[in-house]
Amino acid sequence: MTDQKQLEQAISSLEEQRTVLGHAVVDTTIAALQEKLSQLDNGSSSNEPPRTAQRKQVSILFANVTGIASVTESLPNTNMLDMMNTLWRRLDRMITNQDGTIDKHMGEAVMGLFGVPMAHENDPERAIRAALQMRATLSDFISEIAEDGGTISEDELEHLRGLQIRIGINTGPVMLGQVGSGDEFTVIGDAVNVASRLEGAAPPGGILIAHDTYVLVQDRFNVEPLGLMPIRGRSEPIQV
Repeated sequence: MTDQKQLEQAISSLEEQRTVLGHAVVDTTIAALQEKLSQLDNGSSSNEPPRTAQRKQVSILFANVTGIASVTESLPNTNMLDMMNTLWRRLDRMITNQDGTIDKHMGEAVMGLFGVPMAHENDPERAIRAALQMRATLSDFISEIAEDGGTISEDELEHLRGLQIRIGINTGPVMLGQVGSGDEFTVIGDAVNVASRLEGAAPPGGILIAHDTYVLVQDRFNVEPLGLMPIRGRSEPIQV
């Protein structure tokens, strides 16, 4: 049996189990299989972002390192930039290590995508693993600076210890395409907005995920349902 036939049969089988598995699980898994099928049809396995607009199912991660402004004020510019660049390189690596893509940096925040350009059946799981690793990386980074001793003063170290990370994750359909007059490709859609709002609502050190992500990973992580949460820009609260 060819790879194409196997993928087509897998998609058909998932559709038959939709009522049992649920729409979120089936839609996410089928999206990854359909992308592989499309690549076979096109004779391509490129990991480059598509040059035309596409609708895709992705998991979006927003992470914000709070307290950077305080560190900026307490450290000389050169020291601060070196430290923050080192920190961001390590945090970014936690995203790319899970086959995620860095979409953009925005001040104290980073936006990561899982499912772009290549979709995986476990993209929501990859996003959460990246989030957990980012939180641990920040803690390790602060401990490393503290143990170094002579790099910064005690007052500066106290500001550094005030750094906290907040993370929001959501899974859903987005439009992937070129934005503006440049060559930048990004994703837009309600799923992106929800992920951003969850990051803003997360407590320092917290990771909030939307229900659409939760149903896909609930058997893999220790997750605490928080109930309905009002989200800015939404008329109705969402399950978190």
